[in-house]
Amino acid sequence: MLEFCSDDVLKKLLHGQSISDQSPWSSNDKKEIVRFYRAICEELCREFLLSSEIEWEDYGSGYASYIDAWFYRDDDRFKVSSNPENHQYTGLVVLFSLLSPYFVVGEDSKSWHVNGSARSYLPSFELVDDFTNQPVADLFRELEPRLIQRGLIRLCKDDLRQLLPENSPVPTILSDPPYRAFDALFHWAD
Repeated sequence: MLEFCSDDVLKKLLHGQSISDQSPWSSNDKKEIVRFYRAICEELCREFLLSSEIEWEDYGSGYASYIDAWFYRDDDRFKVSSNPENHQYTGLVVLFSLLSPYFVVGEDSKSWHVNGSARSYLPSFELVDDFTNQPVADLFRELEPRLIQRGLIRLCKDDLRQLLPENSPVPTILSDPPYRAFDALFHWAD
């Protein structure tokens, strides 16, 4: 189990500082880190013929300690609804840490209507390693070796289950106390 709850590591995470001595995270330069992830995501979409929705800008406001990437294929295996006015797909969620080489995966859906309305998930501890659609799980098995080749490290639900010390000041609106190691690494405040 990883020790995210040590005082030093927790303090760095909650102040938006890298916990890695590897590049690009050690730079604490968000632009450099985003460039690194952008190159990976573009490569995955090209090589595996994927569509994606990726949140590069902290959901438009606030601060996110991660990049939220959602990958899917525009075919019936990923389609949840056949309504021509409401596009709804299930896909692979990958949360890439901005503070370390760690990432987590899971499955969730997004939908968008021709009138412009949209619905999406918010990342959570419960999402980690949760797959109900076999094609999405298969997609992850296709992508995982590529992510590891790029120096990324997958964390599983058990790695992130550890409770943080009581009253840890996690700047997030994604969950409520008691916070877990997941919340220290993947948090968002609007």
